[in-house]
Amino acid sequence: MSNNTIMKQIGLFLIFFLVSFLSSAQTADSLQLFENITDIEKLIQQGSNQNEPIQVAPSDTQPQPPPISVRRDTMPKQTSIQLPRNPLDSLYRRKPNGTLQLPDNLYGRSSLSGLTFRDTIFYNPLFLPMIFTGNILPTDLSFYPPKNDTIYRGSLISPDRTFAPDLIHNEFVKNTRRDFYRNYPDRVEFSVLQFDSLPSIAQEKEIIEDFNPFKELLSTETSFSLDAPQIDKTEIRRRYWITNGEHSFQLSQSYFSPNWHKGGTSNFTFVNNHVVRMNYHKNKVRFNNTLEWRLSLFTAPDDTLRKYRIGDDLIRYYGDFGIDAFLKRWSYSTNLDVRSQLFNNYPTNSTELRSTFLAPLYVNGGIGLKYNLDKRSEKVRHRRTRFDLHLAPVSFNFRYIGNRNVDVARYGIEEGKNSKIDLGSTITANLIYDFNRYITWNSRLKYFTSYDKVEAEFENTLNMALTNAFSTRFFLNLRYDDSVPPDPKFNYLQITQLLSFGLNYKW
Repeated sequence: MSNNTIMKQIGLFLIFFLVSFLSSAQTADSLQLFENITDIEKLIQQGSNQNEPIQVAPSDTQPQPPPISVRRDTMPKQTSIQLPRNPLDSLYRRKPNGTLQLPDNLYGRSSLSGLTFRDTIFYNPLFLPMIFTGNILPTDLSFYPPKNDTIYRGSLISPDRTFAPDLIHNEFVKNTRRDFYRNYPDRVEFSVLQFDSLPSIAQEKEIIEDFNPFKELLSTETSFSLDAPQIDKTEIRRRYWITNGEHSFQLSQSYFSPNWHKGGTSNFTFVNNHVVRMNYHKNKVRFNNTLEWRLSLFTAPDDTLRKYRIGDDLIRYYGDFGIDAFLKRWSYSTNLDVRSQLFNNYPTNSTELRSTFLAPLYVNGGIGLKYNLDKRSEKVRHRRTRFDLHLAPVSFNFRYIGNRNVDVARYGIEEGKNSKIDLGSTITANLIYDFNRYITWNSRLKYFTSYDKVEAEFENTLNMALTNAFSTRFFLNLRYDDSVPPDPKFNYLQITQLLSFGLNYKW
């Protein structure tokens, strides 16, 4: 290798060393200058003392720029801020509010792509929006005298290598914001109470648990949540109409052999009974409706004209309308009772029509007072008493025969007429008594008098349920009417009785 080549290599090495040394010195000065500018805590502490301006430590290799004097006439009159001296004042101009005015083309748009708020030098709690958190008292508040012991006595690690400096810095930030709350409460526009939700510690824990490598080892096949289940809310509206009903299909059968020593006639009886109730109650207004239909058929071996006959055929509507009056259970009320039948009825071995639809038709109505009682037993379960009494001192009783083939005299109507109306008073009572869950007694009493004649009915029904569907039913109806021709044996009293077994359904 020649001497020229060696000299050239040594020269290049010296040039490279000088460039590296100058660049490193300039980089150190730039870093020192950047730290002096961005150390917000140091600037606030130095700015709190208005007599001592902030000084920027100059480097050894770069001459210190002359101090910049700011004219007070360029500052706003409403503020008395004393600006610290900064080497950047020699490069850029300041705005009237004291901030540096940087050129627009200092940074290109491409260099700012991907940056967030955390990437800027202003990401410091001191420059965040002031939001009142309620923390007024200092965290180191104590009512005990301070101890003289050294804080770091017995520490094996230097405090500078721990989180102690960060904790001191955080405490400085909290104290600075707390002083702002106290001195300028009118400038705090927001509070934590104005926000719907804030980040919670539980959410941070969930994020940390996602990176737990042992989580899958402790997991089960089925995950159960300890959170309260979400229940769909349903608005419950008050019901003013209450409906219920009873339906029964009863059967009875009897057989007598031809040589039975006392004689007798075999027969088969089918009984059909339906009752539907619709009651309305709102505030002081009551409106009760009851629709009933009874029909009983039985075979008639003794009748040469027909194989079966109709024993009981009744279709009845009863309704009352009232307004609560006094003593809680009494009300002013008016009632209406309408009764008739659906099918034709004939005597044994005869074609004479005894009764049919609207022949007869009974209508009774009145105005008066009504008493209601609904009481449940406190000692016996399912024992309940429902009773209502209607007193109508002013009422009417109307009879009508809508078929010419029916004898009107049998129903207390004069010959040549098909209707009759009587004025008087009426007493009506209804009782439903539940002995227990399976035995129920229904009773109805109606008494009408025109102060010349009397018409009364007393019905009694005893239902004994064997199961939820099967039951035994005993029915007894007594009727008294002195407006019709008397019977040689029973006079004005009329009796019907029935005992049956079959299906029973309530709802």
